[in-house]
Amino acid sequence: MSDLKNRVEPLIGGVQIQSKRKNGIGTLGCIVFDKQTKKPLGLTNRHILKKRRGFSVIQPAIKPRTNQYIIGNILRKGGKGRANDFAVFEINTNNRDYDKQNSIYGLEGKLTEFVEPTKGMKVQKVGQRTGHTFGIIDRVHGNTITIVPNPDKTTDGEISEGGDSGALWITDENNFKAVALHRAGEPSNSNSKDTAYAIPIKRVLNCLNVTLK
Repeated sequence: MSDLKNRVEPLIGGVQIQSKRKNGIGTLGCIVFDKQTKKPLGLTNRHILKKRRGFSVIQPAIKPRTNQYIIGNILRKGGKGRANDFAVFEINTNNRDYDKQNSIYGLEGKLTEFVEPTKGMKVQKVGQRTGHTFGIIDRVHGNTITIVPNPDKTTDGEISEGGDSGALWITDENNFKAVALHRAGEPSNSNSKDTAYAIPIKRVLNCLNVTLK
């Protein structure tokens, strides 16, 4: 899915984004909507949108901060701690349109609902680094979901790597539902098994005061 790292219009979940001038490259999870203003927002991780409120967000990364690449500005973030690693940016619709179907890049379906994560649930995600991968929820512990590869749907490489931060884990079905916001994988220099860590989407939506539709 090399197109995820190119300029994509309309904006859709799974594509590459960046806020910091150096590094800080991540993934747009999906389009969400402010509960009060109804404006479209982009959902990702707080550690991807590290700059101050109002700072610009670009798509794709490492591009000039011009209208061609600026897609919006940082609006709200979660607090400190891994369980609050989420944030939204306001989409500048004058510069870039967004996917009105609210789907995920390369997939068919529309994001309108979410489900509570459960052990054994089969999930999938599209991230700008590793593309489309499949997993199974191995553990749900408080505000942390642990995901391991689905042995029935193996892909080349790992289920997530650096740069996939902000991707949305959804149910592995055609009429997919949102499950969790990806925040990290196992340390790259460790011998740990391939693992992804995510935050339940219900918590993310409630804390940021946003909806999927």
